[in-house]
Amino acid sequence: MADNTLLDEYVRLGQEYIESGGLQEDIRYKIRLAKDLAKVREAVLSRADDWPDVVKQSYSMKNTPVKCIKLIDWPNARTLASWIDNYQSDALDALQALWAKGDTPINDRIILDRIRDFVPRVRVHPADPNLKNGFTGGGVRMKVIAAFLMALDPWKYPPYKPTEFKEAYKRTGYPNQPKYADEVYEHALGFLDKLVERAAALSLPGPSNRLEAQSIVWLDRYEKE
Repeated sequence: MADNTLLDEYVRLGQEYIESGGLQEDIRYKIRLAKDLAKVREAVLSRADDWPDVVKQSYSMKNTPVKCIKLIDWPNARTLASWIDNYQSDALDALQALWAKGDTPINDRIILDRIRDFVPRVRVHPADPNLKNGFTGGGVRMKVIAAFLMALDPWKYPPYKPTEFKEAYKRTGYPNQPKYADEVYEHALGFLDKLVERAAALSLPGPSNRLEAQSIVWLDRYEKE
């Protein structure tokens, strides 16, 4: 179990960021991304003729309405593009399963089941050696999947990056992340819930939800201290 003393110290370090307005600015940016991703989701669910381009453009380096490249990084964007180009039917089925409607309300159990279903569907074309390292670990895979999950509910399912979360676990004495993508994300969500719990216990203004807690985890200065 994590030491509440270290967790409390960690949460307190984020208060200046909250009070400065930086947190709310970051939240607004991520909500905009989530709304744009929701449009990408609709294109996939409706099987729009241009759905492959809509998905790929959402993670491209070009000046497109959705700028999610920062959430997944360029190598993963190339892996996604290769997957969609070479296994279009598989990619469509996988994305439709991940983004499916009908489960109301959406909850963590449903999300974790969808992640477990999604992961084995992602394949890299063997003819492209530049992509041989795509999606090599559970944390890397989860970075991409978490970005997609923002289209469902960014407040409950925020973005994820392994380096930042591993550093946060180390600083707070929280257990190391597990191996597989669904377990990685479940572990991260539990950590975010713990930060929200400690902020409430200390009567601090935030973080008050998972998305706010994720923004605290991603503070650059945590890695530089």
